[in-house]
Amino acid sequence: MAKVLVQIVTWNSRRFISDCLESLETQTYRDFSAMVIDNGSTDGTVKFVRDTFPTVSVLENSKNLGYAKANNQGIKMCRGEYVLVLNPDALLDSNFLETIITFADAHPRGASFGGKTYKLSRQAIDDRDQGGLHEVVPSETIDSTGLVLTHSREALNRGEGERDENQFERTEEVFGHSGSCVLFRKSALDEAAVRGEYFDQDFFAYKEDVDLAWRLRLYGWESWYIPAAVAFHYRTYSKSRNKSLLGSLKKRRSESRFLRQLSLRNHYLMLIKNEHAFNVVTGLPWLMWQTFKMAVFVLFFEPFQFRTVISIISMVPSTMSKRRVIATHRSAAPRDIRRWFIH
Repeated sequence: MAKVLVQIVTWNSRRFISDCLESLETQTYRDFSAMVIDNGSTDGTVKFVRDTFPTVSVLENSKNLGYAKANNQGIKMCRGEYVLVLNPDALLDSNFLETIITFADAHPRGASFGGKTYKLSRQAIDDRDQGGLHEVVPSETIDSTGLVLTHSREALNRGEGERDENQFERTEEVFGHSGSCVLFRKSALDEAAVRGEYFDQDFFAYKEDVDLAWRLRLYGWESWYIPAAVAFHYRTYSKSRNKSLLGSLKKRRSESRFLRQLSLRNHYLMLIKNEHAFNVVTGLPWLMWQTFKMAVFVLFFEPFQFRTVISIISMVPSTMSKRRVIATHRSAAPRDIRRWFIH
């Protein structure tokens, strides 16, 4: 039985998966097994993995079950100490696993661990090249050094879009980690599971990683950032650094309606599930201002989101039921969570 399960959820990921799996083959740490969980790909992903990487196990779903549910399938099958959740468009430096496992072994209260992730250049992707990335071009631009939450509860990747000038070289605790590349302690996931679900399957995709990070914090677990563990990621969805209204509108319109609906819905489901009442009171000005801005934006630019609001309302009873489960197990005080909120 391998100590680490590396699991990769794919959905039409043929152009990425080769380089991702090749980066696993170069790892200096070898006590791991790899699994691809495919969500009904139609681009030949499954056949390619089975033909090219015979040591990688494949769990093939007949349809797209969503990122959360597919990852839960893999986690439930894990019998080792750790699970590395990895996106198919992410690559690992050769000593990534060795570095991060060594640290995790020395920090038994750590539930999640992540490294310094750089962006892969957009020019590296060639849609016509089904052999993978046309040319892997790591940049010096940071993709993530952990998750942070603002006072308005907006989730951000720390350092995203910044040039790496050694400003994130300190090993330290963070709120949590992006689901693109994060190592979880299996026992922590088992403790934090709500009715058998690690990632909330109602989320389908997007912000399920923030929700799980919050829950692990509520349960008293730690999350660590280890800069010596290096990874690379081609992120297809990221926060815009353009603060102008026109820039934000242009970026949002380049994203699918489904993605925007999931992002809005899951944001409020996450708050309903995880917020301390006291922190809502102390954060009310920021929360009200954020909600007001969102309401105005939806009214004038995304009226289709009113259906999302109806969906949120319809899901309140089941979400409140999950909240009650979490409340009976949480050990963190409001101030323990509030310290992670930034301006």
